[in-house]
Amino acid sequence: RRAAAGQLARLAAAGVPGAHPDHWWALAPLSDDRPLVDGDQPVRVSPSAMESALRCSLRWLLERHGGAAAPTAAQSVGNLVHAAAMLADDAQADRHTLLEWMGARFDAIEHAAVWLAGPERARAESMVDKLLRWIVANPRRLVAVEQDFAVRLEGAPPVELRGRVDRLEVDEHGRPVVVDLKTGRGAPPGEEIAGHPQLAAYQAAVAAGAFEGYFEGYGTEPGGAALVQLGTSTKQAREQAQPPPSQTDDPGWAHELVRHTGTVMAAATFTARRNDKCQMCPVRTSCPISGQGRQVVQPPAEGEGP
Repeated sequence: RRAAAGQLARLAAAGVPGAHPDHWWALAPLSDDRPLVDGDQPVRVSPSAMESALRCSLRWLLERHGGAAAPTAAQSVGNLVHAAAMLADDAQADRHTLLEWMGARFDAIEHAAVWLAGPERARAESMVDKLLRWIVANPRRLVAVEQDFAVRLEGAPPVELRGRVDRLEVDEHGRPVVVDLKTGRGAPPGEEIAGHPQLAAYQAAVAAGAFEGYFEGYGTEPGGAALVQLGTSTKQAREQAQPPPSQTDDPGWAHELVRHTGTVMAAATFTARRNDKCQMCPVRTSCPISGQGRQVVQPPAEGEGP
């Protein structure tokens, strides 16, 4: 260590850039300690980003500012299924027409290998079949598909909740129900649905009047929200429903979760947290708790070695 320090001192004395510790960015003070959003400005919160921000705010920040991985072929297939779902707006939707429409656009997707195109197309067709069967069995009435919304939640900081819902439906009591179609291979455990951040955001948006024009005379009481899993290995679509806030011990929990997320997103500092998504994180080389991103001026975490 003394020898290395001596060599660095010689380099620093010779004016070699980066040799002196004063120039090591990992030891430099913060260049700007202001919050990401000024206190009087609304924080834009997207329902689809809430889970990521609450799981690891540092990853959310880095992905938002250029660190996100490039879209995969599987995501492109999912987007195509979502587009086909817009055409399947009722129980009379024609399967052949939907598959023909989707097939005409499938070749535009770039797969990692040519042989993957066949299985992925079969998977996409399976998701369409699951969706059509779910629509037939769905007791709620469809009101709108791919509906944009924006609503403001006052407070400190104020939050602008903005997004798009896959399906806006009405239940037997006339209450709005937001349905989000999922095409990924995995699904959250059932016990997590009651507090699922994305669904909570949709319910908070409903309660704040985001869809009042669609439900005149019914008020703004949410009737719940649901994920419909199309991409998992099950033969049928699986609906995971979150109950209305009014049926919980804390009717204001969804609103408060959105407000808390706004506080996290508007902060001056962002925290890296270990979680079950770390292995697939696209920004782990910039993560201070990752072996790839930890600075050389920091001691290694237990079990990481020198």
